[in-house]
Amino acid sequence: MATTTPPLRPLSPAGPPTRRFPVGVRRRRRAAAWWAACLACGGVLGLLLAVFGTIRGERPTRRRVTLVVAGAVVQLVCASLFAGIAAAGDLRACPAPAPSWPPETGVYGPRPAESSPPPQQGGGAWQTLRTVINAPVSGAALLYGEARGGAAYQCAGNGTTAVVMDDGFSRGGTMYGTVFLTDQRTEQASPRMRRLSEHEAKHSDQWAVSTLLAGPLAFPALYSADEALFPGAFNHFERAAGLADGGYVTPPDAPPAPGRLAFLIVGLLAGYFVASRRKRDPFG
Repeated sequence: MATTTPPLRPLSPAGPPTRRFPVGVRRRRRAAAWWAACLACGGVLGLLLAVFGTIRGERPTRRRVTLVVAGAVVQLVCASLFAGIAAAGDLRACPAPAPSWPPETGVYGPRPAESSPPPQQGGGAWQTLRTVINAPVSGAALLYGEARGGAAYQCAGNGTTAVVMDDGFSRGGTMYGTVFLTDQRTEQASPRMRRLSEHEAKHSDQWAVSTLLAGPLAFPALYSADEALFPGAFNHFERAAGLADGGYVTPPDAPPAPGRLAFLIVGLLAGYFVASRRKRDPFG
């Protein structure tokens, strides 16, 4: 019986070898990128939740990935904007104050001790780290301030920036990251500016710590909740920053009655929520 051999196919010319990473490498790279985005949006808490989810084999939903990645990209753009403005030296120096003490024989005497220029503080590791952590929020605040016609000034040696504008903030000013939005015409040698800048620098510390732990939205959320329960000078963040330096009048030790009542209601609701969950799932 005759056998037939299949026709030989012509060999195609060998193309350039395609570089393909193993599946494990690509998976690790995607996981690392996802963890970085969660760290940017949720701080250490977001990073831990992302790592635990990856270990347990959970895949985030497409909506969650879109929100987290979009938030990380926005923060990267704002941080780059802030770094570019700082590197270009576009921040103005605060104007020197006009002499206000009485002249003697037509010549101004020595400047009073309380009006002496503030000492320039060294950067330090924490100030540098704080600036990096707050860079996305600071960049957004600078963009907002300049869009409303504000002028940015580098007045203090503690790494904070003041944006002088007509409105668009609360009270005498609002701190965002390391940028202080205010309508006060600041002067570098003013004792009031020196005290206020130290007060706002402590708010910048609070921004950085909260952002590092739980993302850039953590501090405004915590501050707003505290303000709802303990308004004004009773706010714990304001007290930690220094009431006198921030222009607050020191109140009595007891918080206002509405704040105590709201705190009690929140505590009761939280207790009811925990008790109801335990009742539905006694082994949870």
